[in-house]
Amino acid sequence: MMDELKKYTTENQGKFDDHDLDEVDKLRLWGDIVSELPETPVKVIPLWKKPAFRVAASIVLLIGCAFFFLLSGGPDREQQIVNQELYEIDNHYQLLVNNQVELIKNNLHLSKEDQDDFLSLIDDLDEEYKKLKEELKLGINNEKIIGAIISNYRKKIQLMEDLLERSYPTKNDFEDEAITL
Repeated sequence: MMDELKKYTTENQGKFDDHDLDEVDKLRLWGDIVSELPETPVKVIPLWKKPAFRVAASIVLLIGCAFFFLLSGGPDREQQIVNQELYEIDNHYQLLVNNQVELIKNNLHLSKEDQDDFLSLIDDLDEEYKKLKEELKLGINNEKIIGAIISNYRKKIQLMEDLLERSYPTKNDFEDEAITL
């Protein structure tokens, strides 16, 4: 059908371009259009005039505004950078700490009591880490807090390395002793 209309308009383009409608022709054309419309008008229910709709619309509008402000009022750019930096630090150091903890747990030269005592010390450092992380959420002096978190991780790792180093028996090789002839 569209092709037929297109064909008809291209064939009769000259008639369309040359023909100007005066006011009488426009009214007659509009009368023909109106006569083709259905007689019964479509009933429009003005919802905005009903009080229940007004209340519902207000609630939806308030919820939408609150949702928008909560999403846009999130952490600022600096806080996002701090969170990203903390995430990277946590991933790096947590991997190192977990490896050291596994070495301590699997160390045959340490008694179970020594392992438990040492791991309780590490738990104390973990509690300090949690407090530092809570302070970081406040957003006050983030650089010092991140430095303290890094220091906390380093302290854990250093203590673990020292314990592992002390736990292995010393070697008494002839190379260590001085032999004089």
